[in-house]
Amino acid sequence: MEQQEAKYSFELETALNEYVDLREQGKAYASAELYAQRMVLRPDKTTAVVDRLQSTYCEKYDPLIMFDSQRDVADLLHENAEDRAYRMKRDTRKQQKRREKNDRTENER
Repeated sequence: MEQQEAKYSFELETALNEYVDLREQGKAYASAELYAQRMVLRPDKTTAVVDRLQSTYCEKYDPLIMFDSQRDVADLLHENAEDRAYRMKRDTRKQQKRREKNDRTENER
């Protein structure tokens, strides 16, 4: 049972790695550059917007509404999906390295 589970987990990870690799290959270099540039510009722009909204709305400014708006923008730009894909790929690589290390250890015994 454990062997089957390990086999299917490995196959799933392999398929996910292939998916992520193919997806990255399909993207143009410009989209990665655009994403990186967005991440560089975002803190300054966000601070400017928050300052402007606070000065405009004074006491009626609600940080929770601002947070919701930031989340909505991230959803519209599909940033959360990109982040998840990168994290998933990183995590699967770590798991694969651990498995390879464990396999080597077992083979040495």
